[in-house]
Amino acid sequence: MTEYLSEGGNVFKDATGKPTTQRINQSDIPPTVSWLEKVTGLPLSNAMLGSTGKKPTSGDIDLGIDANTVQKDAVYNRLATWAKNNDLNPNEYVARTGISVHLKTPIRGNPELGYVQTDFMFVPDMQFAQFMMTQDPASEYKGMIRNVLMNSIAKASGYKMTLDQGLLDRQTGNTITKDPDKVAQLLLNKNATAKNLFSVEAIISALANDPDRDAKLADFRGFAEKQNIQFETLDVDDSVGIMARLRDRIVNQGMEVIVEAEMRIQHPEDDVFDKGSAGARSALNALKTAAAKPSSTTIKWDGKPAVVFGRDANGNFVLTDKAAFLKGGMGHAKSPEELADIMAQRKGDDRSELVQMYANIWPLVKSITPAKFRGYVQADLLYTGTPAEKNNVFVFKPNTVTYSVPANSDLGQQIKNSKLGLAVHSYLESPQSDAKPVGPDVLADNPSVVALGSSTGISQSVDLNTSAVKKAEQLLNSYSGNIDQFLNPVELRAMKLTNLPALLKQFINVRVRQGSFANLAQGFLEWVATKETPAKVQRIRQWIQEHETGYKAAISVFMAISAVKTDLVRKLDASGPGVKASVDDEPGHEGYVGQGYKYVDRARFSKANFAQNV
Repeated sequence: MTEYLSEGGNVFKDATGKPTTQRINQSDIPPTVSWLEKVTGLPLSNAMLGSTGKKPTSGDIDLGIDANTVQKDAVYNRLATWAKNNDLNPNEYVARTGISVHLKTPIRGNPELGYVQTDFMFVPDMQFAQFMMTQDPASEYKGMIRNVLMNSIAKASGYKMTLDQGLLDRQTGNTITKDPDKVAQLLLNKNATAKNLFSVEAIISALANDPDRDAKLADFRGFAEKQNIQFETLDVDDSVGIMARLRDRIVNQGMEVIVEAEMRIQHPEDDVFDKGSAGARSALNALKTAAAKPSSTTIKWDGKPAVVFGRDANGNFVLTDKAAFLKGGMGHAKSPEELADIMAQRKGDDRSELVQMYANIWPLVKSITPAKFRGYVQADLLYTGTPAEKNNVFVFKPNTVTYSVPANSDLGQQIKNSKLGLAVHSYLESPQSDAKPVGPDVLADNPSVVALGSSTGISQSVDLNTSAVKKAEQLLNSYSGNIDQFLNPVELRAMKLTNLPALLKQFINVRVRQGSFANLAQGFLEWVATKETPAKVQRIRQWIQEHETGYKAAISVFMAISAVKTDLVRKLDASGPGVKASVDDEPGHEGYVGQGYKYVDRARFSKANFAQNV
């Protein structure tokens, strides 16, 4: 069996085996790590490993500790002392496994917010540990899955990978290299770099023309089947061509990058198709958590376009868009004229109006970027020019959602004197670094600019519709087995139907555009007949006929969780202070993000967004 890095998992459990820790929101990670620095006396803000702080939520906090300078036992003893000093049982809050020390950590140092598991991982080479534990946050696969894949390839090539010793000779156990680029060359090909090992998707793409590809993937295939992991959709001969065409559309045609982490965030109701009954239960629990702790969710602003601005290492002000920013220095415009030149080199529609808009906002954005600031802020444009006032309300519509603010409110008074509105959401040190959540407090004040953050501002819980929740729970209690049989990935692969869950989700989006979820079960069979070959359609019909109960139950669970999610969104809309939002005159924000999901009223926002942005 493949040897791989095991993530911390759920170390802390109650007597029934239920974890006593929870996921942590991205915005809660920096203050929690800051609290940990005070407890341990260690510098930890730059020690985060894996997906920690890079996705909307994380299952735990992974921190790398230099084993050459810090002793594991010393950290364990320090944490145990903290527990005792706070009348806590050290055995219930501190643990040791392998190279790690684990702490049941109060989020933001406040037990009332719940606990997250922190893994202090003691490694002799932080650079290699960062490489092993860090992957593309936009990947659909967990970091552990990536490490299994790398070790599968290593095993087939006569090597072995470990977090603390690097790439080893499988026979002698001697370290060959800890250089990530050299690891890539030995596992993939002589022209590969560490970027080709950045995610499962990147690795599969790099192996497209490798004559030893099947042997390198053999061990991973066995693991994937046992763990019900689907990766066959990546396993195609044209993967390199697909990525090349995608890069061309992004870079040369001026498309916004579509492989951002946010684009991968799942609708909770869709998880029943991807992960069966377990996914559905996870989604339902997430909705309950979001209702109980609305402050744990953030607003999804519907601003357009997305802009990136800040100062480079020399203090030069930069303003650009995402596509140009990711190209590095050549896309980092330092004047409106440079940005105009960048836009002129792109194919596609005339961008003269867009260029003029950037020129107009240039001095305003520069004025709120402190002289000593280094790095870059990502934001969405909400308005340029003071919004129109109608019936004592300021109204602006950057894309699909219309935002309204009473003119006599505090925010309304700010808008009255402004000429630019921005929704600020993240910070990057460089184009290659990972985005971290940030608020408008990092910017300088200018009465002409209104910069908004993503906090909901809701402190009190909202009550979910109990009958809707009960219906979803009853369906899962009665039909989980049937659903899991219908969506069993091993059986689907045997039937050559691995993309059936993806087809179901694609059909759902078709119905979102149409504005109707009526008769989904029969409708899918009619729709799929227009999308797939007759032979595959016949296999799909046969599979559904053999698993009719599970098929209809999966759709019923999808509908039930959708109802709970929609109820949550509308109650958050009604509870939120400040900016009001509406889509086609129906009140409500684009949606919210929390617990690893996006909460969007698809009947309202998604339909309108599809119609406006086709």
